[in-house]
Amino acid sequence: MSALPPIGSAARPAKTAGLGPVVALVRRRALRWLAACAMVLGLWLGVAGAARATEGRPDGWDVARATETIRVGRLELRYEPDLDEPARMLAEQAPWWWSEIETELAGDVDDTLRVTFVEHAGRVAEASGMPHWVAGVAHPPSGEIIIARHGPDGAPTNLEELLRHEMAHVVLHRAVDGHEVPRWFHEGVAEAYNGTLSFGRSQTLAAAVFGPGVPDLERLEQGFHGSDGPQVAVAYAAARDLVEHLRGYDATGMRLRQVLTELRAGRRFEVAFIRAYGVSLEELVAEWRRGLPGRFIWYPLAASGGLPFILVAPLVAIAWLRRRRKVRRAYQRLAYEDELERAAWQSAAVVTVPAPAHAGATC
Repeated sequence: MSALPPIGSAARPAKTAGLGPVVALVRRRALRWLAACAMVLGLWLGVAGAARATEGRPDGWDVARATETIRVGRLELRYEPDLDEPARMLAEQAPWWWSEIETELAGDVDDTLRVTFVEHAGRVAEASGMPHWVAGVAHPPSGEIIIARHGPDGAPTNLEELLRHEMAHVVLHRAVDGHEVPRWFHEGVAEAYNGTLSFGRSQTLAAAVFGPGVPDLERLEQGFHGSDGPQVAVAYAAARDLVEHLRGYDATGMRLRQVLTELRAGRRFEVAFIRAYGVSLEELVAEWRRGLPGRFIWYPLAASGGLPFILVAPLVAIAWLRRRRKVRRAYQRLAYEDELERAAWQSAAVVTVPAPAHAGATC
């Protein structure tokens, strides 16, 4: 066993109600800005994310080679013996990743989680019944997750991105108390809350915007149930971007969290959006679609070779460094303001008790 900070314990990050949402907003906007600046870099490198899913056979997945176990609070991590070093890294980091997703998306949910860590994606498919290209899968009702160190092509996976994606599936399921939501929403939330930039997803969506077009919600939903690789890739990219749009609709992401609250109360999916945003989901999607061409205006130039990367790379690097300094200053300012608020609150809480009028008096 390992004495690491457990999920749900006092050792995990505090769930602050004041500074947390503002810091999260600053971080989210910084990441989105950096993503926009680095798209050309993504095209040049051809970066793509590992495949993952949120279905499979029920709990009790049998992965015979995962014989080692680490328990951290309510997290149980099973892994193959050869994966001891990365498994211990996951056990150390997973509680923090879970807490971050849980706090920002749902506030607080049941922290019970069982993760199985294997060497290759093929073993994920064998255990879960999912296609061979899946490197991670979650079964949200039971809180079981399987992730692989290597994808179907043998390339190393991004373990943080993969595990956070599957964790987000479980958090979402528990946040809505198991009520059914569309697959595009499930996958979009998991992608949007995996904590990483995705150049590959942005490139895929941009190609759809200036190519065959971005599918409507009905076709987007169908895309996740098909076997066509490019169609599935567009579905993931569009779902992620749409959820990011919904998430950034207000300064703190409160409206998206209200959608989950409405769903937990038993509201229908479309009704939950009307109650949270004041407009229909159809109107929100239309607004998102109208903004896509302007956001990806760089793509035609980059795809045609009219925007040489060697000219763009220095500008991207300079802009990234400037933005990082600006974000750091914003974090420092927010922390300073938080300290001032605490000091003011503590000063206001001091009560002066007058001395008793007579010696020996009691109260």
